[in-house]
Amino acid sequence: MRGAFVVQLGPETKPAEGRFEGWVQEVDSCTELRFRSSEELLKFLGQRFDLAKASVDKTRACNKSEQVSPRKKTSRKERGSP
Repeated sequence: MRGAFVVQLGPETKPAEGRFEGWVQEVDSCTELRFRSSEELLKFLGQRFDLAKASVDKTRACNKSEQVSPRKKTSRKERGSP
């Protein structure tokens, strides 16, 4: 489940004051972080997103290079057929 996160805001969170604290976990990797500011939360989300995107891009590149190119068609003359 790429790009899925669980965020739990703690009791010290006061959105009106721009204060956020709690923890966040990336679902597919189980990587988690205890954050004490919105900046820490957003930095974590951005880093995990970049890693997931790089992984997808790498997989796509590998899949493209592994694709078998179509066989060249030969004429009847080359095959020795009349």
